[in-house]
Amino acid sequence: MDVSERQPPNRSALPRWVWPLLIIGAWLWFSAGTATLPLMDRDEPRFAEASREMLESGNWLVPHLNGQYRFDKPPLIYWLQAGSLSLFGPSEWAVRWPSACCAALTTVILALWGRRLAGDRAGFLAGLLWATCPQAFVHAHLAVADMAMVFCFTLSCWSGWEWHRGRGHPGAVARWFCIFFGSLALGFLAKGPVAWLAAWPAILMGLGRLDRPSEPPSPLRRPALWVLGGLLTLGLVALWGIPALMATRGEFFKVGIGKHVVERSVGILEGHGLRGVGGYLGSLPFYGLTLMVGFLPWSPWLVRSVWRRRSEGPLPAIDRYLAAGIAAVFVVFTLIRTKLPHYTLPAFPLIALWLGKTLALDGTESARIRRLAIPTAMILGLIAGPVVGRFAQSLPVPRLAQDCRPWIGPTTEIATLGFHEPSIYWYFRPTGGPWVRHLQDESEALEFLARPGSRICVLPEGEAFHRLGSRFPDLRTPAASGFNPANGKRVTLRALVRTGP
Repeated sequence: MDVSERQPPNRSALPRWVWPLLIIGAWLWFSAGTATLPLMDRDEPRFAEASREMLESGNWLVPHLNGQYRFDKPPLIYWLQAGSLSLFGPSEWAVRWPSACCAALTTVILALWGRRLAGDRAGFLAGLLWATCPQAFVHAHLAVADMAMVFCFTLSCWSGWEWHRGRGHPGAVARWFCIFFGSLALGFLAKGPVAWLAAWPAILMGLGRLDRPSEPPSPLRRPALWVLGGLLTLGLVALWGIPALMATRGEFFKVGIGKHVVERSVGILEGHGLRGVGGYLGSLPFYGLTLMVGFLPWSPWLVRSVWRRRSEGPLPAIDRYLAAGIAAVFVVFTLIRTKLPHYTLPAFPLIALWLGKTLALDGTESARIRRLAIPTAMILGLIAGPVVGRFAQSLPVPRLAQDCRPWIGPTTEIATLGFHEPSIYWYFRPTGGPWVRHLQDESEALEFLARPGSRICVLPEGEAFHRLGSRFPDLRTPAASGFNPANGKRVTLRALVRTGP
């Protein structure tokens, strides 16, 4: 075992109050603004509504959206959001609370891991760098599956390293073994097989590629433990997966893996990528650019630290371990065709840990980081507050739903014509009420509006609205104009509202 693994250098103890301040501050930081911002893109209302329907129906096995199967992601994020809704009631804050908590827990892991590696200053800097990078801040505020998977990914990487360091201590080996394979299972339940990239550094360590042979040998080099752990991971996933596959007759695997993993890897899904060989080759540097932007303002320190490290001799085992995890994420997502900036987010905690550990050795640099963190937090806070808040006020669906709220009761039927955005489900459908209907043409809308009972038809302002309005002059017709983030265009929405029996 290396001396650096037994006794972290530069321990530089910080006051005890720093750690609860970091943890509580991270949670408050990642939660800031989540209660006042409406659900802003297409994914957030899908996750939110599917979680609400899971709670309403009591079906915790297979997620549903508007009464139909939703196979886009495994169930962990829906379980977390449904649990939050049951505790706090339906609100934007409640469905975003699990993401904020997972981001804060990731901060805790980095602080603990960095502290064990290189002392208090390294742990504090690692948590600070993670909490103040834009990628982490943005996705901690979104009601989607990414931050839950990032937490599981980081926990898997940490436990893999501690499992390796537990050589000669059977209790520590058993504890970290269970955490490692358990977190791999939870990561799969959060966002599918991408979470298993976290096992790559431990696999390389077990093959002797990242560390020198030592006495006693690393437990990662015992194949029997890997077989047992793999069975444990698959068994935990199977507790949900087998009943879900049986309930959906295999459709969950066909769509969840076939479409959202395989097709995403070999093709361009939902327009997220460049077509053709030239487009594919031109997109290869994409994640290098998103790293420089998403890790601001710390990316200049990252580039400089990597450059300096080139001339300082062989890397210690922990640096090779972290580099393997970072490379696994960036290489895999660089090679697949579908590209989105947040796909490499699982690598960001490892980057923050390495940089925090590296900068902790230089008191001057760490002091600069701490000073710069304050204006960085202020800028991100302004973006999450007034800037995004002003943008959110331009979203037409929440404002139109608010105008229609007095006429929406438990049995109100909701329909759309020519506007099928999923935010309609969350903002218009009454809790436990009928599913939202998507009308195909004006004849269906005429039939829908002619029936008695409380009902609302949402559609863009235009010829169809005016023709329907002329047929039903007694209906209320509130309006809301604004920006539609789904297609990047402005739209004026109208609601044809029938009240009474």
